[in-house]
Amino acid sequence: MTVNHSTTHPDAALLARIKSHADATDQRISRLEHNGQIIWVKKQERLSLRMRLQKGNARDAFIAEREALHRLQSAGVPVPEIMLEGKYFIATADSGPPLKVLLKNKIGGQQNRQIAFAAAGKQLALMHGCHLSHGRPSIKDICWKDDQITFLDFERFADKRNTGKGHMQDLVMMVFSAYSVSGRDCAEIDALIKGYRDNDPAGIWEMAAKWCGKMGWINLLTKPVQWRKPGKAREFKAIPLTLNAFTKIKARPNPTTT
Repeated sequence: MTVNHSTTHPDAALLARIKSHADATDQRISRLEHNGQIIWVKKQERLSLRMRLQKGNARDAFIAEREALHRLQSAGVPVPEIMLEGKYFIATADSGPPLKVLLKNKIGGQQNRQIAFAAAGKQLALMHGCHLSHGRPSIKDICWKDDQITFLDFERFADKRNTGKGHMQDLVMMVFSAYSVSGRDCAEIDALIKGYRDNDPAGIWEMAAKWCGKMGWINLLTKPVQWRKPGKAREFKAIPLTLNAFTKIKARPNPTTT
């Protein structure tokens, strides 16, 4: 059984094309183009026995991600529009290029990239304001199209993460993923941080700063890997940049009462 949840009422030919494509492809994530419109089809992962032991039940993970999409959409979180879904697949509208691509390839001009990154920070804070955590908001899974942010990949979304700690982990992950791409401080990351801090729902930045202040040992432990030549060990090299970003900015004082 397939279900159409799109709010744009795609035509029958498109829905039939999506279903046919989903039935024919063996790829976990595939791209479909129809009359200039791009659709992404994600299927339940097929795992070997070894990978099932490592990653768990693929069916449960697929169902959980699909339910997360519906739940977050209902909560007003910017997630991809669901065009069609079946028992083993879900098709969503294209949401534009990921922030990772914009930053890495310097696409769209400096000002536009700063606007996009600021919007990403703001939308993550608004999600946290709804008491929801993404689970792994890497900038490779945050897209920008028509001045709108869209979050992707909710495989790690879970109620147990919808806490202050989960929000804090989201924030650190988002900033860390940006530094993994840039390899240095930049205006886009400044905008990302400001976008979050200006909309911080409950002192999440301060919580993250406190946590990062205790993680200096990770930086020391990974120094030998960080010394690898340029282009290598990007994630390890992002550790000191991330820790410094959170600890160099002082907590905002509480407003005084008169």
